[in-house]
Order: sequence, then structure tokens, then C-alpha cells
Amino acid sequence: MSESSDAGLNQTLPEKIAARLADRIIDGRYPPGSRLVEAVLSKEFGSSHGPVRDALRLLQSAGLITILPYRGAVVTDVTVREIRELYQVRAALVGLRARWIAEDPQRAALLEKVTEPIAQLQKLAGKDAAAYTRTALQVNRTFTESLGNHWLRATLAALMLQTSRYTRLALASAEHRRYSARQWQALFDAIRTGNGEGAEQIAAALSQATRDEAIRSLEQVAGKAGKSRNKTAA
Repeated sequence: MSESSDAGLNQTLPEKIAARLADRIIDGRYPPGSRLVEAVLSKEFGSSHGPVRDALRLLQSAGLITILPYRGAVVTDVTVREIRELYQVRAALVGLRARWIAEDPQRAALLEKVTEPIAQLQKLAGKDAAAYTRTALQVNRTFTESLGNHWLRATLAALMLQTSRYTRLALASAEHRRYSARQWQALFDAIRTGNGEGAEQIAAALSQATRDEAIRSLEQVAGKAGKSRNKTAA
């Protein structure tokens, strides 16, 4: 789901609203614990409560929010356990995606689409974290949308909604962005040469490295919060 995605042209109104809200959750405008008030959103999007309510249900199904009795919709927390569980599945699936693309005789059309964005990642890696993250997520989305297998495409698209939050955490690190840019280029080269096994290994390794960096970032934030609470208590 993305505000800039061409797929939005074919979305229903609840799906469009959910996509806009998902973008805000992913980029941190709605941090964990934020309440999404149905009446406020209805006014903002100029719709009745029904489409907003349906949009919130879609976000709950994707794991981005929880709808609580008497409190309404609340953005879910980000946790180390969830990162481990999500990326255990994601690493295997993006590896499979990469292998299938590399072994697809029609892969040239996809490579043409991602050549410039992947080159752009090399330029952005040491500079702009937000622009790098947007570009990397778009490349990832383009890979998924190219899949002919509906089930893998749908599963990866659903996972991306939740993992995008952790990708943003991981890519806050310039060091990880530089590693990520190198891996995307290596993946591109493996796909271009039809190296299915190599492409699978590279894609899985990048996913696992993103997992590890996101965990490190979360633990670092938790550590700082703990120190702050101790100082206050003292």
C-alpha cells in the first residue's frame, strides 16, 4: 500500500484510505500507541464512517493496528519477537521470489523498471535515509508485483505492510544503507545473469540483515528509555 502506487487506481475507497493510513504508520507519523479516531478520519477523507471502519479492519488484518473496546483503533507496538517471527517467514519468501525472477525468461522487462531506482540507491545510501527507504521499498514492491504466482505475490504484499516499519528502523543506519545498496546491486546482477541460486541467497541474506539491524535499533531505543526512567526515578 502506497500513496504513490499506480495500483491505487484500482482500489476501493476503504483500500485507498487504508493505504494512506498505512503509509503514515510506516513512516512514523502515527507512532505505536497512537489512536486513529473514526470520526476524525471520516472528516479528513470526506467519507461516511463505513469506508473508514472497513479501512481500519484492513489495517487490523495486516497487523498495523488493534481495535480495542471503548478505545477504538490503536497503532500496534513494534517488538523484537514480531521482527524475528516475521522475518523468519519473509527471508524464505523473498529468496524464493528472487530465484523465480532470476529463472524467468521474461525478466528483462522487470530489470528495465528497477535499473534506475537501484542505481539511485547507491547515491542515496550515505545521505538521505528517508529517500533511500522510499526507493528501497518501491524496488521491493516492484519485484513483488512482477510475480506471476498470485499466492506468493499476495503473501509478500501483506507481509510488506508490517515489515516496512522495521525496514525503516533498520535503514536509519547509514552503515546498513550502504550494505543494503550493495546487496540490491548484487541481486540485480544475479537476476540479470539468470543465477537463481545466487539471487535466492542474496535476497534472503539482505532480509536477515535487515532483521538484525532492526532488532539492534529497537534494543538501543529500549536501552535509552530504561536509562531515562532510571534517571527520573533517582
